[in-house]
Amino acid sequence: MKKLPEHTEKELLRELKKGSAEAFDALFNTYGKRLYFFALGYLKSEMEAEEVVQEVFFKIWKKRELINPELSFKAYIFKIAFNHIRELFQKLNLQRAYQHEIINQASSFSNRLDEQTNYQSLLDQVNQIINQLPPRQKDILLRKRQQEQSIKEIASELELSPKTVENHLTQALKQLRKALENRNIGGELYYFLFIKN
Repeated sequence: MKKLPEHTEKELLRELKKGSAEAFDALFNTYGKRLYFFALGYLKSEMEAEEVVQEVFFKIWKKRELINPELSFKAYIFKIAFNHIRELFQKLNLQRAYQHEIINQASSFSNRLDEQTNYQSLLDQVNQIINQLPPRQKDILLRKRQQEQSIKEIASELELSPKTVENHLTQALKQLRKALENRNIGGELYYFLFIKN
């Protein structure tokens, strides 16, 4: 996209601060594609790169009143993008560690499982059950167990009360326990994955 003249960009930023959707669209059209390729270079995933762009501009709109038109908007949005990419990498590392924990804990009582049980299959079953949870319950469970967020942090980010978060988490755990029992997956696995810590 064609770069905006500096004075035009500053004018757009002033209009954006006032809530102008047209100014927002103009800035998105100028920087969206550049942010996308920036994110793609790190993440190697088109879908994740698109999510980064959406997240950056969502934050821009949400915090538009804090924007300083006198500072570099380009530097500002690329810093937001880089921080989001870093968070994605940290989340991915936590997810991998969590999956290894599942396999390690499952192996601690493998003698009680069928000899033909494959631990990757076990992991797939657990992930399948999690994916079948209602979206809000799944999101809260993953934030709590994979991202290690507190109830208070989850409530703040999702704009819910801590009590509502706890209720969703309780319901998710109940459904998980029932599904695991229906598949004859031991209660100890449920404990290690969802109750301890």
